[in-house]
Amino acid sequence: MKKFAALFLSALILLFPFSVSAQNELHVIREGDRSSMKIALTFDDGPHPYRTDEVLNLLEKYHIKATFFVVGENVSYYPEPFKRTIALGHEIGNHTYHHKTLSGTCDATIREEIRKTDEIIFKTAGYRPKIFRPPEGAYGECALKAAQSMDLRMILWTVDTRDWERPSAQTIVERVMANVKGGSILLFHDYMHKNAHTLEALEIILPKLLEKGFEFVTVSELIER
Repeated sequence: MKKFAALFLSALILLFPFSVSAQNELHVIREGDRSSMKIALTFDDGPHPYRTDEVLNLLEKYHIKATFFVVGENVSYYPEPFKRTIALGHEIGNHTYHHKTLSGTCDATIREEIRKTDEIIFKTAGYRPKIFRPPEGAYGECALKAAQSMDLRMILWTVDTRDWERPSAQTIVERVMANVKGGSILLFHDYMHKNAHTLEALEIILPKLLEKGFEFVTVSELIER
């Protein structure tokens, strides 16, 4: 029986070499304090040459601060909307340099993706992120340890709008309103396809959530406790 158990465990390790231990999983943050009415808007994959500005204009309209997980390569291409994001008081998170999926690798590539993004962010705006989100939310033990060694907290989300699939604005609204609660981290994208309905949906969602008494904060403010 012991021999069988050992063989079974070995097979699992071969099949899932990048799984995350239960102890390290505790360091992955998906939400804040459920007892509060604070929630965090997050936007992935930017900056975009004009979509990011459209999102920023909308957030300004409602006096909302959000968190933007930026791709280093896009920061190098479009520094102006990135610098405006910081100037308006929004939080910046690291989202790797090339938006590579990190769950299937366990080498220096992970650290380099994170390091290059940190460098271009600091070079462009003198800002060093304290939070990190792996592309597609995919990660393994090595990615988590790399983020921790670089003093970055790994942030996922509570509500996935899947706006990148270009669903209707109403579908996005329904997904958010059906699942949002105190402490939620909401996932949107500011680097989006021209036919995406993210902005249209946000125009409906933001006043609805404010009316319900939710308070928008950055991710770091949400998890500061």
